[in-house]
Amino acid sequence: MIKKLLALMTAALLLTSCGNKEEGEPVSGDDIPLDGQQQEKEKEEIKEPENITVTFTAVGDNLLHNTLSIDSRTESGYDFYHIYERVAEEIKGSDIAFVNQEVPLDGTEGAYPTLSAPYEAADGLIKAGFNVASLANNHMGDKGVKGFLSTVETMRNAGFEGIVGGFDTKEMAETPVIIEKNGIKIGFLAYTYGLNSGLGENNWMVNRISTDKITADVNAIRPLCDFLAVSMHWGVEYEHEPSDSQREFARLLADLDVDLIIGSHPHVLQPAQWLDRPGKEQTLCVYSLGNFASGQREQDRLLGGMLKAELEFSPEGEFIGFKSADIEGIVTHYDYGNVNFKLYMIDDYNEELAASHGLHKYDLPVSYAFFTERMAGMKESVAR
Repeated sequence: MIKKLLALMTAALLLTSCGNKEEGEPVSGDDIPLDGQQQEKEKEEIKEPENITVTFTAVGDNLLHNTLSIDSRTESGYDFYHIYERVAEEIKGSDIAFVNQEVPLDGTEGAYPTLSAPYEAADGLIKAGFNVASLANNHMGDKGVKGFLSTVETMRNAGFEGIVGGFDTKEMAETPVIIEKNGIKIGFLAYTYGLNSGLGENNWMVNRISTDKITADVNAIRPLCDFLAVSMHWGVEYEHEPSDSQREFARLLADLDVDLIIGSHPHVLQPAQWLDRPGKEQTLCVYSLGNFASGQREQDRLLGGMLKAELEFSPEGEFIGFKSADIEGIVTHYDYGNVNFKLYMIDDYNEELAASHGLHKYDLPVSYAFFTERMAGMKESVAR
């Protein structure tokens, strides 16, 4: 009887333990709970691709009067970097850093009205962080065909990744300027309203503003790039508001699906405007970024703008929009006697520096408050 009872108890124990693994018995991978690291690893493996960001910086006219060249003389030649040194950190590191090179680089110190500068000016821009330059402006023919060809060669030899709006061969004039950054193709075009001095029969060397020319060029390059920026050298000098013509061409460019319009030539700041595009992100147009560097004497011509933008793209390269866009002020400072030219970000400038500006030699006003008030309006125009 006792033996029978023990047998029944043993059977019951075996039944209740059925399906439970004994200590030391092998188990399948499905039975092992994931630890924290394994779970995170699996999440990373199925994580969606991230959007792509391209940083874009642009300034206005690098208007090198002979005073800036004289101030850049050294014992062995010229060094222009001292002009840009204090703003270079805002430029370096940008995927795209754009400037309008306003004067020919033919090795001479050209004075107004036929401007030019030494070759080393291109090296100063490269050292400051620029990699794209427009040559489409009214001074580019000041030293004739020879001076223009020297400019293209000098800029190319200095290391610019993109030279736009001015060409030394017809083949280059027909070749799209597209720069790839972070896997994104950024296209560039540039135009000027005209030239102060002609290039003879070689007018194809510099792009001119016209509806037909712009339409044909944009239609040709637009399918080849993910983002398109167009530089327009336009408007009326020293006017603080864009002209009707500027507004009309801005509307044309937006309708043609241009993403960014960079304006120059007025030598003073003109506001930004967001232009609607059906079903797409708005086009950003900055009508004038004013002077970058110059030897001009009125205080509103000493204040330029630096556009700082972050461009956002899908993992497939489709432009989503401007992740951020802002315009910072740049002040051209020089001492009495037109010496010690320096550019300052407006946040690094002050009334004390304004009081010591060389412009006071000519009994002309220079006020830090004037600069900050003008920049407040620019910032408001680009804000959304």
